[in-house]
Amino acid sequence: MIRCKVLSKKYKGGGSAPTTIQSVPDWAVPYLQNVGNQAEDLYGQGQLGQVAGVNPILQALYGSSTQAIADKTNQGFDALDAQQGRLAEAATSGGYDTGALKDKAILEAQQRTAGLGKEYGASGTLGSGQQQVKQGVQNAATAAQFADIDAKAAQQTFVNKMTAEGAIGSNVSGQSNLASGAAQALSQIGSSGRTIEQEGLDSGWQALQRYASTIYGNTARQSAVAGAGGK
Repeated sequence: MIRCKVLSKKYKGGGSAPTTIQSVPDWAVPYLQNVGNQAEDLYGQGQLGQVAGVNPILQALYGSSTQAIADKTNQGFDALDAQQGRLAEAATSGGYDTGALKDKAILEAQQRTAGLGKEYGASGTLGSGQQQVKQGVQNAATAAQFADIDAKAAQQTFVNKMTAEGAIGSNVSGQSNLASGAAQALSQIGSSGRTIEQEGLDSGWQALQRYASTIYGNTARQSAVAGAGGK
């Protein structure tokens, strides 16, 4: 049982005898003693050091959340890797197939040639010099059409390559952000779990703090000594 102790101090010198003044009224002393006794009992039983640990819901959350973050992160990496492969291929080739455009130009040239043959055959001048001149002009126009197709294809190839190169940079940045976000999310989960673990490890210290705050915070121990005419 804890008892309220009264501290006193003796003064030297003349005057009246020292007087001890209790700062706690007499009626409150039994209640404070009772609080101290209960704190002593609870501390001895280990009741002051209890902390809440993980529970099934938290355990399930930690496990499922961690796995979900890992799974989604890996899926994101796979998608970005596939995209990067396509971008790299586009940056290498960059162009498009001009075969269809050239086939169309050839077909149109053949149709014009057939028209020339029909025109000059009807007038009886098939194979004449005038027909050959017109055929030459037509052939030159077809060659110019081919050159235009190649020029546009080269320009588009350059644009496609530059676009792909820029997109590769964004892809790398996206992978970096994905990794950083996953690491941060896992770190938060780990930090939360570590806090709970640390609380468990600190249960003894917590019990001691609670015990001390009850016992040494007991105002019944406080007293003042007043003496008359002394030092």
